[in-house]
Amino acid sequence: MKHNNMKDLRAELNQIDSSLLSLFKDRFALIHEASLIKKNTNEIRDHERIEEVISGIRTQSKDLGLDENSMEYLWRFLIELSIRYEFDHFDDES
Repeated sequence: MKHNNMKDLRAELNQIDSSLLSLFKDRFALIHEASLIKKNTNEIRDHERIEEVISGIRTQSKDLGLDENSMEYLWRFLIELSIRYEFDHFDDES
């Protein structure tokens, strides 16, 4: 066991959460850029790309010893959130 108490464990979780938020900021900046590049909303949901991403996530999860089904569920949620963001921001002026 790495931690002896919840205070230290939660402090480390908080640091990881902060790192994740920073990465999400970068990811959603790219999603926003994609919404500017795409010519119409029909291009937003790319089923082939989604399955390509999910396949890669499952492979990486397995390699890292993570539960593949849980990571697929998480990424499908993230993809849907990203798609919603793209629709909401489609063709925004930067």
